[in-house]
Amino acid sequence: MAKNIVISGDTMTGKTMIAVALARKLVSEGKKVGYFKPAGTKCFHLSTPGEDVDEDATIMKGLLGMDEPLAVICPIVRATSSYDELLKIGDAALKERVRDSYERISKGRDYVIVEGTKAPWHLLHVGLSTPQIAAELEARVVCLVNFPDVTAIDDVLLQKNLFAREGAEDIGIVLTQVPPMLRKPITERIGPYLKTQGVRFCGAIYHHRELFSPTIREIQRALAGQMVFGEAKGDLPIDQFMVGSMAPENALKWFRRAKDKAVITSGDRTDICLTALETDTNLLILTGGLGPDMATLTRARELDVPIMTTAHDTFRTSQIVDGLVGTVSADNPEKLSDVERILRDSLDLDCLGA
Repeated sequence: MAKNIVISGDTMTGKTMIAVALARKLVSEGKKVGYFKPAGTKCFHLSTPGEDVDEDATIMKGLLGMDEPLAVICPIVRATSSYDELLKIGDAALKERVRDSYERISKGRDYVIVEGTKAPWHLLHVGLSTPQIAAELEARVVCLVNFPDVTAIDDVLLQKNLFAREGAEDIGIVLTQVPPMLRKPITERIGPYLKTQGVRFCGAIYHHRELFSPTIREIQRALAGQMVFGEAKGDLPIDQFMVGSMAPENALKWFRRAKDKAVITSGDRTDICLTALETDTNLLILTGGLGPDMATLTRARELDVPIMTTAHDTFRTSQIVDGLVGTVSADNPEKLSDVERILRDSLDLDCLGA
């Protein structure tokens, strides 16, 4: 019977990174490892008219060389508006679909790494939230919590209580995106305190650009974008995304707040483009399928700032890129190596369940 490890966390906590690190460690020890994501989100640039797929499932299928089809690895793939659809299908049918897929994944394997929903409480309304799945599978849980400051300790306890309510008691905690200045308080006080609260404290991931900042190439792939200029800078990381939709005089003050950023705006907003280029901008993302005018292109070439176009509108573009923070892809071996090295140094992988 396979051992199950459920990885839970809110958006942008690095669930897939942890899945990658755990999977590769277990495989290196000769274990047979499968990956399962009961409910994912439709990836528009990978889905086809005949099949909606989840990007994380695609990545892990490739990394682990799994033979099962994506529809088994991730049996429920939601579009943004799919909640009504799930209610129509009903709890019983959805749970049966998940159960059948899990049985296929777990057969003949020593471990199954189960990635949770976009946030732990998602799909609570149909009985498929991450705590409910963890209890059903009698799994060990690794709960990732973003920890920007010490007040987030309440978020940790909230997560623990959420799982305990469903009967999932074996909880490990990983603090993520932690500012380096909190290293001493976490080591000396917060970590020991969490252990007194009945959770396994498995370590902290301090903010690393290599882990949490997507590269221009990863952004281009997610947006199905076209590079107008600067394709050679595909490995350049982007630390922050800012939407430019205001008046230029307000935009300048706004853009000066962030370094190493990408600015997202409509291709016909030459005023915003030129304003962004006067600040520390690493990438212009022009939406709506509109390319830059000559003034923007000329100035970008002078400053060596890449320009990308995408057919998505500004709102959808910002949604997609926000989901890229803390992700990995199978076609980026350098980042995979960075993920393994940093997580191996930061976490107690045995504590996670490996």
